[in-house]
Amino acid sequence: MKGNNFVNLWIDFRKMRFIVIIFLICIVGFACVKRPTKSPVPTIEFIDFTSSKPNGIDAGSMILGYEDGDGDIFREKTTPPSPNLIMKFYYYNNGTHKFTGFFDTNISDTFNIAKMILQPGDGFKGKSIQGNIYIPMNEFRPADSIKIFKYVVFAVDEAGHNSNILTTPQFTVNY
Repeated sequence: MKGNNFVNLWIDFRKMRFIVIIFLICIVGFACVKRPTKSPVPTIEFIDFTSSKPNGIDAGSMILGYEDGDGDIFREKTTPPSPNLIMKFYYYNNGTHKFTGFFDTNISDTFNIAKMILQPGDGFKGKSIQGNIYIPMNEFRPADSIKIFKYVVFAVDEAGHNSNILTTPQFTVNY
């Protein structure tokens, strides 16, 4: 009789251990989930940049992560076209050993890339959203002689809130 109690206790302990392990995994899993922001000011983060030169023409793409508490980081298709993602281009100056903004004499200003990121799907206004933005970038640098460069990026939402200012890592191309 004593032996049976020990076996039953051992089986109960093993069942209880399994339940405790499952419980702890659930607690850790829910603790790691990032809560969506409620801030109306969007935030962006750099995720990836790839580039190539097929047929002698620069081609690239950048991926940015975003989060917006009120869901108005994108432009509506019906609104007048105005850019909501501004990318300022900086190249490494070998003479000064510093990054410098590229001055474009054709427009008497620094070289900027302005993109309009449109609202995907049915819209998200009024909802906390997060995700990735894929940005195709043909001619991602103003001259082939520029080999080391980076971007400073910010977004402007429909309400006029500017996101954080993001500086990408430096990129080096050998073509």
